[in-house]
Formats: sequence, C-alpha cells, structure tokens
Amino acid sequence: MTEAEVEVLESRDLLGQVRLSCQALCDHDMKVRVLMTVSSTGLDGPGPKPESHITPEPEWVDKPS
Repeated sequence: MTEAEVEVLESRDLLGQVRLSCQALCDHDMKVRVLMTVSSTGLDGPGPKPESHITPEPEWVDKPS
C-alpha cells in the first residue's frame, strides 16, 4: 500500500474498507468492483487515462491492520 493511498483513505474514513485503483499495481489478473462511476458521482467525465505506472512515485508502507 502506498502512503498516498493511506492518506486519502484515512481522510475519507475508508481505510481497511476499500482500495484505490489508481494506487494498485496490477501485475496479474484481478477482479474489481467499481464503487464510484461517472453517473453515480455527477462528475463531468471519467478523468484522464491511467498512467502505466503508479503516480505520484510510490512510498510503500505496511498496510495498516
């Protein structure tokens, strides 16, 4: 887990409940469940295409229990 992910999840009181797809390194097949869609959030669009690497540069930390 990255420090950036911990900070965002803590700020939204979601730590230990969900993970952020933008901070997960996908190096094998995964099954995901989308929680926030454009239509369910009222956003203008889905945002930019994901980078091929984690941004910002990851600072790896132990996943809090």
